[in-house]
Amino acid sequence: MSLRELEMLLGSLPPDRLRPEDLGALAAGWPDALDVKALAARTPFSDQGYTRTLLHRTAGWEVLLVGWLPRQRTAAHGHGESFGVTCVLEGTLTEVEYRLGPGGQVVKSERRRHGPGSVFREQPHTIHRVEHAGRVRAVSLHLYAPPLRRMKLYDGTTGTSQPRRSGRREPKISVSVR
Repeated sequence: MSLRELEMLLGSLPPDRLRPEDLGALAAGWPDALDVKALAARTPFSDQGYTRTLLHRTAGWEVLLVGWLPRQRTAAHGHGESFGVTCVLEGTLTEVEYRLGPGGQVVKSERRRHGPGSVFREQPHTIHRVEHAGRVRAVSLHLYAPPLRRMKLYDGTTGTSQPRRSGRREPKISVSVR
């Protein structure tokens, strides 16, 4: 699927709401159907951290391209009320999943590697960190419904979680990552 065809497909989706099963069905065709070279060419990269490029957003969902350089990673985070699917287009990403332990602490539970063509899903209750441990750049395509409005970040050093909205971060409750 060319970049133009992807844009047309996104423009044809219902603007107000995508269900989790709609996300899964759409992403199932991504690995083989996408023009990876065109998407990668549209992806910016930065030495300051991974980049997020908005491709399309409606009131009900959004699609982003993410550019990763070696050793870049997200903080441990949850996606608020959003469901998501991520397709790795280039490179390899590692997803570290966490679970809530006794007393509300966040504990590492599973580590998975995702190579080109891999698709992984996020639920509103998912807590994870995504990192790029490869030697060359990586590119991933993300679809969230509804759009990411509020995320909870988990800090392993201070033991706090912070809701994030439009770049603002305010301490909320105390948790720790182990």
